[in-house]
Amino acid sequence: MIRYLTLEEVLALHTFVSQQSGGMPGVRDQGALDSAIAQPAMAFGGQDLYPTISDKAAAMAFSLVMNHPFFDGNKRIGHAAMETFLVLNGYEFNATTVEQEKVILDLAASQMKHADFYRLDSEPHDTANESVTRQTIETPKRISNMKRFVTLSIVAAFFAASASAQEKLPPGAKIVKLEAAPASIELKTPFEYRQLLITGVLDNGDRVDVTRSTEIIASAVVKVSERGLVRPVAEGQGEIQFAFQGQSGKIPVLVAGQKQHHEVSFTRDIMPTLSRMGCNAGTCHGSAQGKNGFQLSLRGYDPEFDHRALIDDVAGRRFNRAAPERSLMLLKTSGVVPHVGGVLIQPGEPNYELLRLWVAQGVKLDLAAPKVKKIEVSPPVTVIPLPGMKQQLTVWATYNDGSKRDVSAHAFLDSGNIEVATMDKQGVVTAVRRGETAILARYDGNYAAATLIIMGDRSKFAWKDTPTYNYIDELVYAKLKSVKIQASDVCADSDFIRRLHLDMTGLPPEPEAVRTFLDDPTPSRQKREKLVDTLVGSTDFVDHWTNKWADLLQVNTKFLGAEGAGAFRKYIAAAVQGNKPYDRFCYEILTGSGSNYDNPAAAYFKILRDPDLAMENTTHLFLAVRFNCNKCHDHPFERWTQSQYYEMASFFTQVSRREDQKFKGRKTEGSAVRGPLPLVEIIGDTTAGEIKNERTGINAVAQFPFTHAGSPKAEGSRREQLAKWITSKDNPYFAKSYVNRLWSYLLGVGIIEPVDDIRAGNPPTNPQLLDKLTEEFIQCNFNVQQLIKTICKSRTYQHSVGTNEWNKDDDVNYSHFYARRLPAEVLYDAIHRVTGSPSQIPGLPPGSRAVMTIDSSVKVPGDFLAVLGRPPRESACECERSNAMQLGPVLSFVTGPVVNNPLKDPANRIAKIVAAEKDDAKVVEEIFLAILSRRPTAKEIKIGVDALHGNDAEFAALVALRKKHVDVLDGYEKQLPQLVARFEETSTRIATWVPLDPTAMTAQSKAVFTKQKDLSILVSGPNTQPESYKLTFDTKMADITGIRLEVLPDKTLGAQGPGRAPNGNFVLNEFKLEYAKTGDKGKPKQVKLIRPQVTFAQDTFPIANAVDNNPETGWAIAPQFGKPQVAVFELQQKIGTTEGTTLTVTMLQKFDQQHTIGKFRISVTTSKPPVQLQGTVPENIAKIVDIPKDKRTPEQHAAVVNYVRSTDQELARLQRNLNEYPVPPSPRVLGAQDLAWALMNSPAFLFNH
Repeated sequence: MIRYLTLEEVLALHTFVSQQSGGMPGVRDQGALDSAIAQPAMAFGGQDLYPTISDKAAAMAFSLVMNHPFFDGNKRIGHAAMETFLVLNGYEFNATTVEQEKVILDLAASQMKHADFYRLDSEPHDTANESVTRQTIETPKRISNMKRFVTLSIVAAFFAASASAQEKLPPGAKIVKLEAAPASIELKTPFEYRQLLITGVLDNGDRVDVTRSTEIIASAVVKVSERGLVRPVAEGQGEIQFAFQGQSGKIPVLVAGQKQHHEVSFTRDIMPTLSRMGCNAGTCHGSAQGKNGFQLSLRGYDPEFDHRALIDDVAGRRFNRAAPERSLMLLKTSGVVPHVGGVLIQPGEPNYELLRLWVAQGVKLDLAAPKVKKIEVSPPVTVIPLPGMKQQLTVWATYNDGSKRDVSAHAFLDSGNIEVATMDKQGVVTAVRRGETAILARYDGNYAAATLIIMGDRSKFAWKDTPTYNYIDELVYAKLKSVKIQASDVCADSDFIRRLHLDMTGLPPEPEAVRTFLDDPTPSRQKREKLVDTLVGSTDFVDHWTNKWADLLQVNTKFLGAEGAGAFRKYIAAAVQGNKPYDRFCYEILTGSGSNYDNPAAAYFKILRDPDLAMENTTHLFLAVRFNCNKCHDHPFERWTQSQYYEMASFFTQVSRREDQKFKGRKTEGSAVRGPLPLVEIIGDTTAGEIKNERTGINAVAQFPFTHAGSPKAEGSRREQLAKWITSKDNPYFAKSYVNRLWSYLLGVGIIEPVDDIRAGNPPTNPQLLDKLTEEFIQCNFNVQQLIKTICKSRTYQHSVGTNEWNKDDDVNYSHFYARRLPAEVLYDAIHRVTGSPSQIPGLPPGSRAVMTIDSSVKVPGDFLAVLGRPPRESACECERSNAMQLGPVLSFVTGPVVNNPLKDPANRIAKIVAAEKDDAKVVEEIFLAILSRRPTAKEIKIGVDALHGNDAEFAALVALRKKHVDVLDGYEKQLPQLVARFEETSTRIATWVPLDPTAMTAQSKAVFTKQKDLSILVSGPNTQPESYKLTFDTKMADITGIRLEVLPDKTLGAQGPGRAPNGNFVLNEFKLEYAKTGDKGKPKQVKLIRPQVTFAQDTFPIANAVDNNPETGWAIAPQFGKPQVAVFELQQKIGTTEGTTLTVTMLQKFDQQHTIGKFRISVTTSKPPVQLQGTVPENIAKIVDIPKDKRTPEQHAAVVNYVRSTDQELARLQRNLNEYPVPPSPRVLGAQDLAWALMNSPAFLFNH
């Protein structure tokens, strides 16, 4: 007799499955249920069809089944599913598995109405009448509260009953053969199992998994679950018979060792079981803080820690060796005692019995037990014919003693792309859509991957043989053929020349080169290969590829200063130009010693100073292995352990750094993470220095995470050993990682993606291709240019970006070329190349390329390079660069000066074409050749010609707009005589300044003052706290009217000063002047400083802040570092007598611990007020002003007028406004500009295709 569900049970079940399914039908909590009962019409469709509470509960359960899919629309399967998970999650049926299955089948076949079925289940249980029956099964009893319903196992069980009902073969397919794996089964322990995999071979040669659809009959010695998991029942021999669609087979079975003593191993048996139950997951007890006071190591990476936690915590109360089933651990996980994690196991289940037996045997720890050496997924490559179909995967573990074990039921499998395929907990993958993905398997700290290919409907596909140019094409096409993808044709010559120029040189080809290439009658393949040979190794090639390596090696002035960064870039350029073998280049970087200026390779260890960060960067850059993931625990997706992290980091601990005396006192700018450092350092090796393993607290011993045939002996410095190990041809990651990186640069997508993340769970899409490329790279002695040439000469590289019916959805197999947005520097250079307008990059000669800038500190208008994704060079990760097309980059193109200024340049290529060519069609053709590297079509010529003559209205508007600004400027210039007269009235002879010689100098901290010969003062010593300078001067100057502060650069200061901050800045919060009669012991008087003037002030840090009596504000000078700056202040009243005056100057600098002034000089003047800033009026102009107007020569008069004209800010503003609207070119030039602008904003220009 079945125990009926209570109202609360139906509600809880309904709520949970609704939430898990993402739907919102029905009622979610008891309060909502009460509301539904009170308002039946609102809850149940307008009339009270369900008058009793039992009726309402039945209606809600019915709603659940009807509103959530049970595939095929079979609602009875839904009913059976509910009964199934009730059996599996909280009810015990005193019946055999066969009897339970019969009940479920009867339920599925029942004609009982849905509401009737659930009304019976939801009626209150009549404990007084135990004779009421609906099936001939004994009354089950409930063993836990309703919390058992809200476990993830419910969801799995909920859909389990309907799983086998959905699996179908492809339409029209016929099974011609069945194959079983394993071919035979031998079970030697009570807890051993085998996962069956029954594969059907179709008449078309395809292979499909039919494990769950096959009829299976097993001998009594084993039992087989509906998923095909075989477990022992009794000792003996037998067989498993299977049949499907007229095909059948047998698997011999031998069961032994069931009556013998079985020693349970904590490391081999219990740890994987705890992992499978989720106990040591990051969301449970494996989190950094554990859960509810109990912590295990994440994913079981530390068995010793876990055993201690289980045994010793809470005084050992988790285990009862006398009565194992009463152990708290078993009571909680089986739901007898409340457990936040829910019900995980039940008595009688293998995992429960395994744990119980381990407790009974004394909860032993056996660290010497065999350990897993590797795991393998079977099948390693799976092809699923159609979406919706399934495939069972199995996982086998190989131990270090040579034994093997099926661990499918305890391993974790995850899909690398859930949009392509999904995994369930039993190792069954479900195809979602056509595509490829990796399936990652994890078991006991080991990882492996399988490749899954979902074919989709390819019934009409017929492979067409395609020519191959080299081995790359042979391997690519072999893969394409296997997955039924047809390659695209080769691209047009015009596409190829542009593609190759951009990839090799970072520049589009010149129009003349395009025309010559297109008109060359040489067979296309031959002239393409010749062009490859020409461009690889060219000057532009060197600039472009130097920039790539400068990104990876973090050539950055913040770390190296301008001198060091420049030297490092030159070193890289020389290596690229000389085609230095890749292994030697990397070896030099990793072992570079001496001054990083004289031997720039040593800069790598000036940039990377911390052993752990240097190790992470090195493994990431040169091996594409992300070792940072195993710093705090074992790597979550790889074999690398926490101990290996510190063992590898030990190779980086014995590096010495000391200041190069040739650059003594000079500092780098520093970064937000690290302060200023010596500008140039001498890098070397020592024999001291270790790193402590954070988990053990013991110094780690330098040791490689794996060995290979080229592993070095423990000789030489640690860096030398490391470099030999990394750069060896036998290192399985070194050559492969760079080959993959190069491939991604040229094809747009890596064979492994991301390109700098090689791991078991991220397998190559074409492993044979990657292996062959790696082999060839090694065999040619790491010749980078030869590898590039091989790739570019392949037909694969030359595929068209266009697709066909059979490859339009391919994004990983290189069946067509993948268009990619041009990088920031390439876009900048391309804009100036195609327009013929020389670039204007600060600090570089006109016409210089963006790839030649020393680092990201060099800005261009609109911060174009940063907006378009230029990397800051603060890590080796490829992710630092962004090639996305978002709003910012789009606006930079549509409205930014980097595009518009070259287009408007009156001397650019466009203007010259229009001036030289009267044929409009030829003008359009030349613009297309320049910008898109191809000739226009007839339709494009017509559109272009129309554009040349469609700008009369725009031309008239531009003329009118310019005239408006001309009129405004002319009107202002008519006021020039009045401006000159006003200037002469207010100007005076340039003030005469007298430097003061200090008699005393003190600092609030321990700063050291050194007076220079020119009476300037250089500050050195500690600079670790807010500062206040106080200086006294004795003078006999009378009637002092002004005081001047000069802040001066010096090579000993960061960025040459004048401040002591790393970037040369300072903040002067208050500048005060006091005076007293010399020898007067009384308190000096303060004089107010007025009319502050300065040569330069930082935004929001004006000079007025220094005399506003507010110590929270101040004067600063960013970004004008390394230059002298002058501030003058007028005194509110004259001070000083010829008898002698003592002046006291106080300079408060409390912004932070570093922003203090490094070199300065104090001067005073007695010139007549208003006191002018030195340099405001040149001395020659001041002398002319002193001459009466009627006695000046015409040249002197013109000099004054020109000076006023050049210094008047309003006049300058009006002139700038006018310059924004130059004399418009002809309407034809405007049309050409519009055409060029449209082409440059098209994907054809913005992308390499």
